[in-house]
Amino acid sequence: MIKFRANVAAVIINQRGDKILMFHRVEGRRKGWQFPQGGVDAGETEEQAILRELKEEIGTNDVRILKKSSKRTRYQFPKSIMKRMQNRGRWRTYWGQEQRWFLVQLNLGTEALSLNNKGHKQEFDRFKWMRPKAGLRKVVGFKRKAYRKGLKLLGVI
Repeated sequence: MIKFRANVAAVIINQRGDKILMFHRVEGRRKGWQFPQGGVDAGETEEQAILRELKEEIGTNDVRILKKSSKRTRYQFPKSIMKRMQNRGRWRTYWGQEQRWFLVQLNLGTEALSLNNKGHKQEFDRFKWMRPKAGLRKVVGFKRKAYRKGLKLLGVI
């Protein structure tokens, strides 16, 4: 049976509700824009996981959770990525990720963000507010369908 890694993703929306905050992956990793996301650790709730991932990846978890998706979405890793991960001994049993989506707002604005956080490998080098459909076009192809479904589940598009 194909196994998907339990994952959470945070869509940060502005106060007007018309733009989402997208993050650009650092050089040396698969280029493209995405949302903060990551795995759910053993014994951790999805809410705990999303707050931890936000703190690790963007330096703050001072957010208000507006909505949690009723369903999860999935994406499968391309063979090239799976091979690279297997060669590094990572996620040998996973073919992709299954994501629960959270719609959040920053309590303190983008001034609270820090993309280079002590103890965690930097994942992003910049961020930008974008209209949802424009942001989707910048997501790497293998994640785009799951991202579109996630945004629909949250009522963003």
